[in-house]
Amino acid sequence: MDSQAKHSRRKVIKIGVTALAIAPLAGLSGRAFATQNTAVRTALKFQDHPNGEKNCKVCVNFIPNKDKVNNDEAVNGCKLYPGDTEICTHCYCTGFVQNAAATKAGASFSPWAAPAK
Repeated sequence: MDSQAKHSRRKVIKIGVTALAIAPLAGLSGRAFATQNTAVRTALKFQDHPNGEKNCKVCVNFIPNKDKVNNDEAVNGCKLYPGDTEICTHCYCTGFVQNAAATKAGASFSPWAAPAK
């Protein structure tokens, strides 16, 4: 392997590592720290409206925002969308799995309620 190829490869690796270190900082804005995982949203065909009775609020993967109880805003999370903090209760994706507790409770179900013991 010639010397110039080694130097070129090292330079590419250095630039790549630097870019990876700086990338998280590029997304910071003064507006808010809410984020969307667009790659996963695309893969799971995320939509901002329910599919009939299927919606995030009654999905086992839904992670409710404990600071904003019973909210319908896009400030919740999902186990399938790492780093995404803009999941609303009425959204839907193909990763939907019905929450057994929601089926049992019917319309009175709230993901913010303490689990029954």
